[in-house]
Amino acid sequence: MSEILPILEFIHSKQVIHRDIKPENIIRRKSDNKLILVDFGAAKFVSPLNRSMTGTIIGSAEYIAPEQGNGKAVNASDLYSLGVTCLYLLTGISPFDLFDGGEHEWVWRQWLVNNPVSNDSGNILDKLIEFGTKKRYQSASEVLQALQIKTSVSIPQTTIQKPVNPVISVPQTPPSIQLKSAKRIDYRNLEDLLKRQQWKEADEETARVMLQVANRTKEGWLRVEDIDNFPCEDLRTIDQLWVKYSGGRFGFSVQAKIYRELRVDWRGREEEYERVWDAFGDRVGWRGNNSWIFYNDVTFDLKAPLGHLPYCDGIWMGIWGLGVIFSSRVRLVKCNI
Repeated sequence: MSEILPILEFIHSKQVIHRDIKPENIIRRKSDNKLILVDFGAAKFVSPLNRSMTGTIIGSAEYIAPEQGNGKAVNASDLYSLGVTCLYLLTGISPFDLFDGGEHEWVWRQWLVNNPVSNDSGNILDKLIEFGTKKRYQSASEVLQALQIKTSVSIPQTTIQKPVNPVISVPQTPPSIQLKSAKRIDYRNLEDLLKRQQWKEADEETARVMLQVANRTKEGWLRVEDIDNFPCEDLRTIDQLWVKYSGGRFGFSVQAKIYRELRVDWRGREEEYERVWDAFGDRVGWRGNNSWIFYNDVTFDLKAPLGHLPYCDGIWMGIWGLGVIFSSRVRLVKCNI
């Protein structure tokens, strides 16, 4: 945080709001090993004349501030996103799972296992992620002051360019995930494969355990009712393992977030969900040249598009039917994934 705040202080002084701060956009520069902020494609220049105007809704759903979701991004919106990014890097858990929708409050401390946070640091994080903009820190320098860090940081004059293969900053000691299962499934093999980044084998193991959970191993594919009744505990365990060991690139929650963003783009019209599904396939790399890819074309690598895995070829027999698409989407929502 201490390395990114001076950058925000600088760009905010130039009336620029980044609007897309997330783990993928914070990388470590090889030349001096410093963390830098990249990808200013969503950045917005805010002049005194247009500050109160409603803008385009942009950013990543998991990390954007409430007011930014309404097209009203301000400097404090970047601070909110930085705070949520810190929570993800501390826990390795999707921000969607760090928020209790029923109680409308953050529960991130429950996920701290190997990364204890002091009360002072915790209070700073809490203030960064306040829902009301007036309750948050109003500037990066104010956060730096709270952290008791001097802001005399030199800003390089050269343009920062995004490397071809950026390295995502992830926790050095990510917390252990409780391998919960309503069906007494052993997920240790899946965790081991993901830990060793054997993505193809992990994808196959994911398909195997999902069939086992649904008691459909013999049939080899899932039906609508299987998805409707799939235990949330198991769905969440599988997702958390993928998210953790891919550094937030893969997992059901990543796919669900992309789907929700596309649904917003289509204004939530249910009659459009076939087109949304096609757009989703394009976004995660499951489609190319207006047709769905085959399993041999799946990219089992971290360079694959966001949300590309798990793919689980074979178990989605009939998943291209709209009923199954709708059912799987609803199940993810019900399970808070």
